[in-house]
Amino acid sequence: MKKNNCEPFAQLNRLVEKNLGKYMNSTQITLTVISAQQGDKSAFNLLCRHLYRPSFLFAMKLCKQTDLAKDITQEAWSVVAKDIRKLKEPSVFKAWLFRVVYHKFIDTTRKNRHLERFQPDKHEQARDMTSSNEQSIDLVKLINSLPDTERHSVYLFYLEQMSISDIALITDVAVGTVKSRLHRARAQLAIGLNE
Repeated sequence: MKKNNCEPFAQLNRLVEKNLGKYMNSTQITLTVISAQQGDKSAFNLLCRHLYRPSFLFAMKLCKQTDLAKDITQEAWSVVAKDIRKLKEPSVFKAWLFRVVYHKFIDTTRKNRHLERFQPDKHEQARDMTSSNEQSIDLVKLINSLPDTERHSVYLFYLEQMSISDIALITDVAVGTVKSRLHRARAQLAIGLNE
């Protein structure tokens, strides 16, 4: 009798699903990716449920347009669904996912060269303005005013809590470049907050 290789992972996924709210730690993500790579559709659905929103929010930070972010995210998840078995290191799944989102954004900007810089839609502007704390509004405005490369690095490092090496992987630059971008961004934010 042939034993199903997915069964231990399926049991783990059911346990994770039962005991988790919205957060999966890196070990749980890795185990779920392995299960999804072996063909477990419920594992892939679990990944999607837990990481779709963060990937969409990253797309929103990149393009600042809700509809465009939805399209980018959908295209990225289509690539992930098709290529998940090709991922050699399941522990870097989240960075790989964000890299796919980033590349879909780059592809979109190349196709739409006439759009010099994406303009935020009204929903994004309203969301940025609804904070009750004036200083956090100022900080959000300052972060949004950073050059794209610095803004993307700040978002990934501070809000997604990704490592510098993961950010380098996502943005296709050297680790030192990410460090420089974060340093420049911190300096610009400090100047802006002191004004």
